[in-house]
Amino acid sequence: MAGELLWRPSFEGVGSPPYQSCEIHPAVFTKRQCERIVRLGDALESSIATLEATDGDEVRDDDVRRARIGWLPPDDDTWWIYEKLMRTAERANRRYRFDLSGFDEDLQFTVYDEVGSFYSWHQDGLDGRVGRRKLSLVVQLSDPSEYRGAELQLFDLAEDADAAELADFDRAASAQGAVIAFPSFEYHRVLPLRSGRRRSLVAWVSGPPFR
Repeated sequence: MAGELLWRPSFEGVGSPPYQSCEIHPAVFTKRQCERIVRLGDALESSIATLEATDGDEVRDDDVRRARIGWLPPDDDTWWIYEKLMRTAERANRRYRFDLSGFDEDLQFTVYDEVGSFYSWHQDGLDGRVGRRKLSLVVQLSDPSEYRGAELQLFDLAEDADAAELADFDRAASAQGAVIAFPSFEYHRVLPLRSGRRRSLVAWVSGPPFR
């Protein structure tokens, strides 16, 4: 687990921009860095992604989520990834001003490589076992030319944005090396994969549960 990688961001003298459901931080990782992360992720022992049941057990539900995942802990090969994500989280949190403590969980390497694989509308955290998750970060590792479908969408954009706005978001969010940051309580989904393979990295920044 990543519980020892902690920091306390400072917001002295920093004003808050207006609220929005997400931020896209372009080119946080270079193409070469994305390829390096992919090599680390592909070397992991992956498993079918599961969901948390009401009794706390992990269950597989292909009607809600179909993907493969592995976990990247902080070590000599991955600390640089955590550090870059930490700096990105600090920038994003100038907008959200959450009380953050750090990464309590390892990084999730996620692969959509089966036609039709997807993740339906969900929240990453708000209560229960994941109630400490405050800020979600999704790193786009794949070049968008390598796959079709599997677009990440935020609920308010999917519902309210017009076709041109949604297309602009998709282009920015699918750019290799971009990081999409959003409050973990925001509903989001991954549309079904139509072809190819999409890889991403997901991180959750924790803090005291919302009250």
